[in-house]
Amino acid sequence: MGLLGWSVGDVAVTRVVEHEVALPLTGLLPEATPEALARHRGWLEPHFLNPDGSVTLSIHGLVLESGGRRILVDSCVGGRKLPGFENLAGGRPFLDDLAAAGFPPASIDVVLCTHLHFDHVGWNTRKQGDRFVPS
Repeated sequence: MGLLGWSVGDVAVTRVVEHEVALPLTGLLPEATPEALARHRGWLEPHFLNPDGSVTLSIHGLVLESGGRRILVDSCVGGRKLPGFENLAGGRPFLDDLAAAGFPPASIDVVLCTHLHFDHVGWNTRKQGDRFVPS
């Protein structure tokens, strides 16, 4: 489970990772060839670029705690069987990791989705029997 926490004023922020994978940067930005990146490596590594030229794609939720409320920003991929995402986080469900971090789903007051791509809304619902219910 990947946890990272920080504060912004009175707001506590905790990142809970569902999945991380290293990808060639040219897969996201075709013009980001090793030659094109060479003059920028000094400031890109190690935070934005791995030594092998790949980048780490992180799918995670952020829990914001402020004024006695808990807000989950983005609910990751979820339990759906999507190509390439079958074994997220080594098979650990994000909701279990969220609870282990101290944020059981019932303790979340608001879920905020930054946008509606599959990797931001997946755990808004979960399968219970033959139907999906709110998480």
